[in-house]
Amino acid sequence: MEITFSKRILIFLITSVFVIATSSGQNKSNANISGFLSIDDTWEPIIFLSHIPSFDDMYVMSNEMIIAKTVIDSLGFFQFKIDFLPIEDNLYRLHIVKKGDTPATLIIGGKDENHFFIIANRSSQIKISNKLTSPPFRELSFINSKENYSFNKVNQMIFIADSVAAESSASKRLFIKNQLNRELLLVADTSNIFLVSLFAVYKSNFNSNDTSNMDFYKSYFKRWRNLDNSYIISVKNQLPIKNKPQSLSIFIILAMILSIVSYSFIRLVLRKTTKIKSLSIQERKIFELLQEGASNQEISNHFNIGLSTVKSHVSNIYSKLKVKSRKDIINMK
Repeated sequence: MEITFSKRILIFLITSVFVIATSSGQNKSNANISGFLSIDDTWEPIIFLSHIPSFDDMYVMSNEMIIAKTVIDSLGFFQFKIDFLPIEDNLYRLHIVKKGDTPATLIIGGKDENHFFIIANRSSQIKISNKLTSPPFRELSFINSKENYSFNKVNQMIFIADSVAAESSASKRLFIKNQLNRELLLVADTSNIFLVSLFAVYKSNFNSNDTSNMDFYKSYFKRWRNLDNSYIISVKNQLPIKNKPQSLSIFIILAMILSIVSYSFIRLVLRKTTKIKSLSIQERKIFELLQEGASNQEISNHFNIGLSTVKSHVSNIYSKLKVKSRKDIINMK
Protein backbone atom coordinates (compact mmCIF):
# COMPACT_ATOMS: atom_id res chain seq x y z
CA MET A 1 0.00 0.00 0.00
CA GLU A 2 1.40 3.39 -0.97
CA ILE A 3 2.11 5.73 1.93
CA THR A 4 0.85 9.26 1.38
CA PHE A 5 3.15 12.26 1.55
CA SER A 6 1.49 13.54 4.74
CA LYS A 7 2.02 10.18 6.48
CA ARG A 8 5.65 10.12 5.42
CA ILE A 9 6.18 13.61 6.84
CA LEU A 10 4.51 12.50 10.10
CA ILE A 11 6.89 9.51 10.32
CA PHE A 12 9.79 11.84 9.61
CA LEU A 13 8.73 14.29 12.34
CA ILE A 14 8.21 11.53 14.92
CA THR A 15 11.63 10.07 14.10
CA SER A 16 13.27 13.50 14.37
CA VAL A 17 11.61 14.26 17.71
CA PHE A 18 12.73 10.89 19.04
CA VAL A 19 16.33 11.48 17.96
CA ILE A 20 16.40 14.97 19.50
CA ALA A 21 14.71 13.80 22.72
CA THR A 22 17.09 10.88 23.25
CA SER A 23 20.23 12.91 22.52
CA SER A 24 21.63 15.16 25.23
CA GLY A 25 23.66 16.91 22.54
CA GLN A 26 25.25 16.30 19.18
CA ASN A 27 28.01 13.69 19.32
CA LYS A 28 30.17 11.72 16.96
CA SER A 29 28.30 8.38 17.23
CA ASN A 30 24.98 9.97 16.22
CA ALA A 31 26.39 12.15 13.44
CA ASN A 32 24.32 11.70 10.29
CA ILE A 33 22.52 13.30 7.39
CA SER A 34 19.17 11.66 6.88
CA GLY A 35 15.65 12.29 5.68
CA PHE A 36 12.84 11.39 3.35
CA LEU A 37 12.93 12.18 -0.38
CA SER A 38 9.92 11.97 -2.68
CA ILE A 39 11.17 11.07 -6.17
CA ASP A 40 9.46 9.46 -9.14
CA ASP A 41 10.58 6.23 -10.82
CA THR A 42 12.74 8.04 -13.42
CA TRP A 43 15.45 8.47 -10.75
CA GLU A 44 17.84 5.88 -9.38
CA PRO A 45 17.03 5.20 -5.68
CA ILE A 46 20.55 6.21 -4.64
CA ILE A 47 21.80 9.52 -3.26
CA PHE A 48 25.42 10.70 -3.43
CA LEU A 49 27.39 12.96 -1.08
CA SER A 50 30.25 15.10 -2.46
CA HIS A 51 32.67 17.47 -0.75
CA ILE A 52 32.82 21.00 -2.22
CA PRO A 53 36.20 22.60 -1.29
CA SER A 54 35.30 26.13 -2.49
CA PHE A 55 32.29 28.02 -3.86
CA ASP A 56 33.96 28.00 -7.29
CA ASP A 57 33.60 24.19 -7.26
CA MET A 58 29.86 24.10 -6.56
CA TYR A 59 29.05 23.19 -10.17
CA VAL A 60 32.11 21.07 -10.86
CA MET A 61 31.55 17.31 -10.90
CA SER A 62 33.86 14.29 -10.93
CA ASN A 63 33.85 10.80 -9.43
CA GLU A 64 36.70 11.86 -7.13
CA MET A 65 34.46 14.45 -5.43
CA ILE A 66 31.94 11.80 -4.31
CA ILE A 67 32.75 10.72 -0.75
CA ALA A 68 29.71 8.57 0.10
CA LYS A 69 26.51 7.11 -1.31
CA THR A 70 23.48 5.42 0.20
CA VAL A 71 20.21 3.82 -0.88
CA ILE A 72 16.86 5.60 -0.79
CA ASP A 73 14.48 2.91 0.46
CA SER A 74 10.91 2.23 -0.68
CA LEU A 75 9.57 4.79 1.82
CA GLY A 76 12.00 7.44 0.57
CA PHE A 77 14.25 7.23 3.66
CA PHE A 78 18.03 7.63 3.39
CA GLN A 79 20.86 8.11 5.87
CA PHE A 80 24.58 8.94 5.75
CA LYS A 81 26.86 8.26 8.70
CA ILE A 82 29.25 11.23 8.67
CA ASP A 83 31.62 10.75 11.61
CA PHE A 84 34.50 10.74 9.11
CA LEU A 85 33.94 14.37 8.07
CA PRO A 86 36.18 17.24 9.27
CA ILE A 87 35.33 18.81 12.62
CA GLU A 88 34.85 22.22 10.97
CA ASP A 89 31.82 23.14 8.86
CA ASN A 90 32.34 22.41 5.16
CA LEU A 91 30.11 22.64 2.10
CA TYR A 92 28.76 19.42 0.59
CA ARG A 93 26.51 18.52 -2.33
CA LEU A 94 23.86 15.81 -2.39
CA HIS A 95 22.61 14.61 -5.75
CA ILE A 96 20.64 11.87 -7.44
CA VAL A 97 20.82 10.70 -11.06
CA LYS A 98 18.38 9.65 -13.72
CA LYS A 99 18.21 5.92 -14.44
CA GLY A 100 20.97 5.01 -16.89
CA ASP A 101 23.13 8.06 -16.05
CA THR A 102 26.58 7.76 -14.49
CA PRO A 103 27.00 8.71 -10.78
CA ALA A 104 29.05 11.80 -11.74
CA THR A 105 26.15 13.46 -13.60
CA LEU A 106 25.28 17.00 -12.60
CA ILE A 107 22.21 18.67 -14.12
CA ILE A 108 22.21 22.45 -13.70
CA GLY A 109 18.87 24.23 -14.06
CA GLY A 110 15.61 23.03 -15.55
CA LYS A 111 13.01 20.55 -14.30
CA ASP A 112 15.60 17.79 -13.90
CA GLU A 113 18.06 19.70 -11.72
CA ASN A 114 19.35 16.92 -9.50
CA HIS A 115 21.32 18.42 -6.60
CA PHE A 116 21.38 20.69 -3.58
CA PHE A 117 24.02 21.93 -1.14
CA ILE A 118 24.38 21.44 2.57
CA ILE A 119 26.63 22.62 5.40
CA ALA A 120 27.85 19.83 7.69
CA ASN A 121 30.60 18.64 10.03
CA ARG A 122 31.39 15.38 11.81
CA SER A 123 28.94 16.20 14.64
CA SER A 124 25.98 17.24 12.49
CA GLN A 125 22.56 15.63 12.89
CA ILE A 126 20.68 16.97 9.87
CA LYS A 127 17.16 15.92 8.88
CA ILE A 128 15.89 16.72 5.38
CA SER A 129 12.60 16.28 3.54
CA ASN A 130 11.26 17.45 0.19
CA LYS A 131 8.01 17.68 -1.70
CA LEU A 132 7.29 15.66 -4.83
CA THR A 133 8.12 18.51 -7.18
CA SER A 134 10.09 19.09 -10.34
CA PRO A 135 12.98 19.60 -9.84
CA PRO A 136 13.03 17.30 -6.76
CA PHE A 137 15.08 19.64 -4.54
CA ARG A 138 13.29 22.92 -5.22
CA GLU A 139 11.31 22.79 -1.95
CA LEU A 140 13.31 21.44 1.00
CA SER A 141 12.67 21.38 4.72
CA PHE A 142 15.43 21.11 7.34
CA ILE A 143 14.99 19.96 10.93
CA ASN A 144 17.68 20.49 13.58
CA SER A 145 19.83 22.56 11.21
CA LYS A 146 19.61 26.35 11.33
CA GLU A 147 22.76 26.52 9.15
CA ASN A 148 21.09 24.76 6.24
CA TYR A 149 17.79 26.55 6.70
CA SER A 150 19.70 29.84 6.32
CA PHE A 151 21.85 28.59 3.44
CA ASN A 152 18.79 27.31 1.58
CA LYS A 153 17.00 30.62 2.22
CA VAL A 154 19.85 32.52 0.52
CA ASN A 155 19.69 30.14 -2.45
CA GLN A 156 15.93 30.64 -2.71
CA MET A 157 16.41 34.41 -2.61
CA ILE A 158 18.84 34.18 -5.54
CA PHE A 159 16.60 31.77 -7.48
CA ILE A 160 13.52 34.00 -7.15
CA ALA A 161 15.46 37.12 -8.21
CA ASP A 162 16.97 35.31 -11.21
CA SER A 163 13.58 33.92 -12.26
CA VAL A 164 11.94 37.36 -12.18
CA ALA A 165 14.92 39.00 -13.94
CA ALA A 166 14.82 36.42 -16.75
CA GLU A 167 11.39 37.67 -17.81
CA SER A 168 12.09 41.38 -17.31
CA SER A 169 13.43 44.24 -19.38
CA ALA A 170 17.07 45.27 -19.17
CA SER A 171 16.22 48.25 -16.94
CA LYS A 172 14.17 46.13 -14.55
CA ARG A 173 16.90 43.47 -14.42
CA LEU A 174 19.33 46.14 -13.22
CA PHE A 175 16.96 47.15 -10.41
CA ILE A 176 16.49 43.50 -9.43
CA LYS A 177 20.24 42.88 -9.48
CA ASN A 178 20.94 45.91 -7.28
CA GLN A 179 18.19 44.96 -4.82
CA LEU A 180 19.48 41.38 -4.61
CA ASN A 181 22.99 42.66 -4.00
CA ARG A 182 21.76 44.82 -1.10
CA GLU A 183 19.91 41.87 0.43
CA LEU A 184 22.94 39.61 0.10
CA LEU A 185 25.21 42.15 1.78
CA LEU A 186 22.69 42.43 4.61
CA VAL A 187 22.84 38.65 5.09
CA ALA A 188 26.64 38.78 4.97
CA ASP A 189 26.71 41.52 7.59
CA THR A 190 24.18 40.02 10.01
CA SER A 191 24.60 36.24 9.81
CA ASN A 192 26.80 34.65 12.45
CA ILE A 193 27.04 31.43 10.43
CA PHE A 194 30.33 31.77 8.58
CA LEU A 195 29.62 29.77 5.41
CA VAL A 196 26.17 31.36 5.02
CA SER A 197 27.67 34.83 5.46
CA LEU A 198 30.56 34.17 3.07
CA PHE A 199 28.26 32.58 0.48
CA ALA A 200 26.16 35.76 0.49
CA VAL A 201 29.34 37.75 -0.22
CA TYR A 202 30.32 35.31 -2.99
CA LYS A 203 26.93 35.65 -4.71
CA SER A 204 26.99 39.44 -4.43
CA ASN A 205 28.69 41.73 -6.92
CA PHE A 206 31.96 41.50 -4.97
CA ASN A 207 34.34 40.68 -7.85
CA SER A 208 33.03 43.22 -10.37
CA ASN A 209 34.60 46.52 -11.37
CA ASP A 210 32.08 48.33 -9.15
CA THR A 211 34.07 49.52 -6.12
CA SER A 212 31.20 51.28 -4.32
CA ASN A 213 31.04 48.55 -1.66
CA MET A 214 34.79 48.00 -1.34
CA ASP A 215 34.89 49.45 2.19
CA PHE A 216 32.25 46.91 3.22
CA TYR A 217 34.27 44.01 1.81
CA LYS A 218 37.46 45.17 3.52
CA SER A 219 35.65 45.49 6.82
CA TYR A 220 34.00 42.12 6.26
CA PHE A 221 37.26 40.22 5.75
CA LYS A 222 38.75 42.00 8.75
CA ARG A 223 35.84 40.63 10.80
CA TRP A 224 36.73 37.06 9.81
CA ARG A 225 40.52 37.58 9.78
CA ASN A 226 41.11 34.73 12.24
CA LEU A 227 39.73 32.20 9.76
CA ASP A 228 42.05 30.75 7.16
CA ASN A 229 40.30 28.08 5.09
CA SER A 230 39.84 27.33 1.39
CA TYR A 231 36.47 29.10 1.21
CA ILE A 232 37.55 32.51 2.48
CA ILE A 233 40.93 32.37 0.69
CA SER A 234 39.23 31.70 -2.65
CA VAL A 235 36.81 34.61 -2.21
CA LYS A 236 39.46 37.05 -0.96
CA ASN A 237 41.68 36.25 -3.96
CA GLN A 238 38.93 37.38 -6.32
CA LEU A 239 38.61 40.88 -4.90
CA PRO A 240 39.46 43.28 -7.76
CA ILE A 241 41.31 45.83 -5.64
CA LYS A 242 44.21 45.06 -3.34
CA ASN A 243 45.80 47.33 -0.77
CA LYS A 244 48.10 49.83 -2.47
CA PRO A 245 51.65 50.49 -1.22
CA GLN A 246 52.27 53.75 0.61
CA SER A 247 54.91 55.06 -1.78
CA LEU A 248 55.37 54.87 -5.54
CA SER A 249 58.19 52.69 -6.78
CA ILE A 250 60.03 52.86 -10.06
CA PHE A 251 57.99 49.90 -11.25
CA ILE A 252 54.71 51.75 -10.72
CA ILE A 253 56.05 54.78 -12.58
CA LEU A 254 57.10 52.59 -15.50
CA ALA A 255 53.71 50.90 -15.47
CA MET A 256 51.99 54.29 -15.66
CA ILE A 257 54.12 55.31 -18.63
CA LEU A 258 53.44 52.05 -20.43
CA SER A 259 49.71 52.36 -19.74
CA ILE A 260 49.61 55.81 -21.34
CA VAL A 261 51.58 54.68 -24.42
CA SER A 262 49.38 51.63 -24.95
CA TYR A 263 46.05 53.27 -24.03
CA SER A 264 44.20 52.27 -27.18
CA PHE A 265 45.32 48.66 -26.93
CA ILE A 266 44.32 48.39 -23.28
CA ARG A 267 40.85 49.79 -24.00
CA LEU A 268 40.31 47.04 -26.55
CA VAL A 269 41.47 44.34 -24.15
CA LEU A 270 39.31 45.72 -21.33
CA ARG A 271 36.20 45.56 -23.47
CA LYS A 272 36.76 41.85 -23.98
CA THR A 273 37.75 41.26 -20.35
CA THR A 274 34.67 43.05 -19.00
CA LYS A 275 32.40 40.89 -21.13
CA ILE A 276 34.14 37.69 -20.05
CA LYS A 277 33.94 38.72 -16.38
CA SER A 278 30.16 38.80 -16.74
CA LEU A 279 30.23 35.02 -17.23
CA SER A 280 29.76 32.66 -14.28
CA ILE A 281 32.58 30.32 -13.26
CA GLN A 282 31.02 27.40 -15.16
CA GLU A 283 30.34 29.58 -18.22
CA ARG A 284 33.98 30.71 -18.31
CA LYS A 285 35.15 27.10 -18.34
CA ILE A 286 32.78 26.28 -21.18
CA PHE A 287 33.84 29.50 -22.98
CA GLU A 288 37.47 28.29 -22.92
CA LEU A 289 36.46 25.00 -24.55
CA LEU A 290 34.39 26.87 -27.15
CA GLN A 291 37.48 28.92 -28.03
CA GLU A 292 39.29 25.63 -28.65
CA GLY A 293 36.54 24.58 -31.05
CA ALA A 294 34.87 21.98 -28.79
CA SER A 295 31.41 20.69 -29.76
CA ASN A 296 28.45 20.52 -27.38
CA GLN A 297 28.96 16.76 -27.02
CA GLU A 298 32.65 17.20 -26.20
CA ILE A 299 31.77 19.80 -23.55
CA SER A 300 29.10 17.48 -22.14
CA ASN A 301 31.64 14.65 -21.87
CA HIS A 302 34.30 16.92 -20.35
CA PHE A 303 32.13 18.22 -17.50
CA ASN A 304 29.83 15.19 -17.14
CA ILE A 305 26.73 17.33 -17.63
CA GLY A 306 23.72 16.85 -19.90
CA LEU A 307 23.55 18.17 -23.46
CA SER A 308 20.54 20.32 -22.54
CA THR A 309 22.59 21.94 -19.77
CA VAL A 310 25.45 22.61 -22.21
CA LYS A 311 23.07 24.22 -24.72
CA SER A 312 21.65 26.43 -21.96
CA HIS A 313 25.16 27.57 -20.94
CA VAL A 314 26.20 28.22 -24.56
CA SER A 315 23.06 30.29 -25.13
CA ASN A 316 23.82 32.36 -22.01
CA ILE A 317 27.42 32.87 -23.18
CA TYR A 318 26.25 34.11 -26.61
CA SER A 319 23.86 36.54 -24.93
CA LYS A 320 26.36 37.93 -22.40
CA LEU A 321 29.20 38.30 -24.93
CA LYS A 322 26.85 39.62 -27.64
CA VAL A 323 28.07 37.10 -30.21
CA LYS A 324 26.11 35.01 -32.69
CA SER A 325 28.33 32.01 -33.40
CA ARG A 326 31.26 29.88 -32.27
CA LYS A 327 33.36 31.63 -34.94
CA ASP A 328 32.84 34.94 -33.12
CA ILE A 329 34.03 33.33 -29.86
CA ILE A 330 37.14 31.87 -31.51
CA ASN A 331 37.94 35.30 -32.98
CA MET A 332 37.96 36.79 -29.47
CA LYS A 333 41.36 35.19 -28.77
